[in-house]
Amino acid sequence: MASAYLEIIRPKQWYKNLLVFVGVVFAKKIGEYDLVLLAIVGFLSFCALSGAVYILNDIVDRDRDKQHPRKSLRPIPSGRISVSSASVYGAILLAAGTVAAYWIGWEFLVVASIYLVFTTAYSLTLKNVVILDAILVAVGFVLRALAGTVAVSVPISPWLVISVFLLALFLTFGKRRHELAVLGEDAHNHREILKHYTPSMVENMMNISTATLIMAYAMYTFLAANEYMMFTIPFAVYGLLRYTFLVHTANEGGEPELIFKDIPTVVNIVLWMVAVFVILYYAPSDSGFFGG
Repeated sequence: MASAYLEIIRPKQWYKNLLVFVGVVFAKKIGEYDLVLLAIVGFLSFCALSGAVYILNDIVDRDRDKQHPRKSLRPIPSGRISVSSASVYGAILLAAGTVAAYWIGWEFLVVASIYLVFTTAYSLTLKNVVILDAILVAVGFVLRALAGTVAVSVPISPWLVISVFLLALFLTFGKRRHELAVLGEDAHNHREILKHYTPSMVENMMNISTATLIMAYAMYTFLAANEYMMFTIPFAVYGLLRYTFLVHTANEGGEPELIFKDIPTVVNIVLWMVAVFVILYYAPSDSGFFGG
């Protein structure tokens, strides 16, 4: 039973909440332990808040999920956790996440509250509005990143914000494509919004997201305080193309976290993280290497 209560808050998706650390990492504050502590508490706050939203989503979708080959195994549609027990559990998580957000500061609490409003609206109705459903998922990613910056009181590049938004759009459309491919004509019975999407439409949206994301990330690196950030562009491009490859040829993309099972992608992410850390914290920022 304990495993069901952990499963229902989807710990496999907690990687999304790591965006809370964007502020402390990219502002080069990783050595200031009081700020790192705030980021950690912020991460835990979003894990609790997102867990409460996942529970709400599962309660709302329980009848539809019973028809899905994979979602039917979730705690609520499978009957391992009752709706009443899940509701109490969700309320406890909501209270815990809100208290943690309040402890960090009122600005973080405001961003977290906006996140709750958007994600709750998504779970209740807006997930059935074509295109807006994907945009709201992307906004959720951006709000996590913004919460991390206000938690440690540091600014964030608007190009980095746009990059986070476009990356989330790209992953969401990849997920939609996978669902259409796997579920076929029965797709709308498992997720109502899928009746509004077609494979070719999603392909075009993925292409647009990929192209604009590459440009946005390139602009971020061009305007970054350290010009050597441009050397991280190949890692970003490879990651996007590799995920596109998986979606098309390996039938992956049902859940974005599946990329962590792909060894080349994992290696690429690690190399990107190492490159970013070395460049931000150790590389000279005024070398004039690119003629600056």
